[in-house]
Amino acid sequence: MLLFQGMRTLRPILIALTAVAAVSLAYPAKANLITNPGFEDLPEGTGWSFTSNAGVAGGSAPHSGVRAGDVFRNHDSISQSVATTSGTTYTIDFFAKCGDSGNLAVTFGGTVFNHLFSQSSGYIELTFNATAASANTNLSFSETSGNIDIFIDDISVNPAGVGVPDGGTTVSLLGCALLGLAGLRRKLGC
Repeated sequence: MLLFQGMRTLRPILIALTAVAAVSLAYPAKANLITNPGFEDLPEGTGWSFTSNAGVAGGSAPHSGVRAGDVFRNHDSISQSVATTSGTTYTIDFFAKCGDSGNLAVTFGGTVFNHLFSQSSGYIELTFNATAASANTNLSFSETSGNIDIFIDDISVNPAGVGVPDGGTTVSLLGCALLGLAGLRRKLGC
């Protein structure tokens, strides 16, 4: 008889744990919309289009990994078509460094973001928001000031205001905390 009473009290806990696990598995993490955001995939630059002197650089150029995008001559560019939703605002985030004074122009659809490097610098993180006008939006990086190397790495495009979810970890922890509180309440006889 005591065994069955223990099973009756254990049953709601098992149901609650199952529900928490199901919710955490049903909450997938959203991914970056960029293919090959760090230029690491081979052949070099998979997912990206390059004009004449733009390309992929290795060695000491990357922000992370072993490669980075490199725009060198005036109006050479690196670009990628991104699947977007018309009317949705996106956050474009990337790291860039310049070997000298130079201007980087980043275009996302009809929005142009310019950053002027006043001197040689290490990588800096740059972010801007832009609204997509169609189902596919072109993201393009170009050097517009002369023959200066500007390196680009770790690029992300995500809907604005939507952080990357944590895959359900928070929901799981909240569920476990609630179960712990319920058990404590029961133990204290409240």
